Amino acid sequence: MLTQFKHAAARAARRAGLLCGGAVLMIVGLAFLTFSLWLHLSLVYGAVFAATVLGFAYFGIGLLIVGIAAAGERRMPPEDHPPVPVSKRPPPADGPAIVEAFLYGMQAGTNAKKS
Repeated sequence: MLTQFKHAAARAARRAGLLCGGAVLMIVGLAFLTFSLWLHLSLVYGAVFAATVLGFAYFGIGLLIVGIAAAGERRMPPEDHPPVPVSKRPPPADGPAIVEAFLYGMQAGTNAKKS
């Protein structure tokens, strides 16, 4: 049980690290693209036009992201299966009560994902 928890924690840490690294690289790339677009627009149309275009673009993207976040996630309708009985509590371990409660919750979550 503890080995499964260690592997799950390692996978979660790896995923979080990769996501953070990817996000940082995307932000750096966005900065370079913004600078490139600024140079082009300011040379062709002037600095005021370039600032207006970039401002509206970032404002529009921000509105889209806020709209997506406000919409929430769609939940699937419940299926017509009978409820799955909750398994009995595993025998107590030798650790502190909070660790037992955490491991019991992890086991319940694993059982819920399987069904």
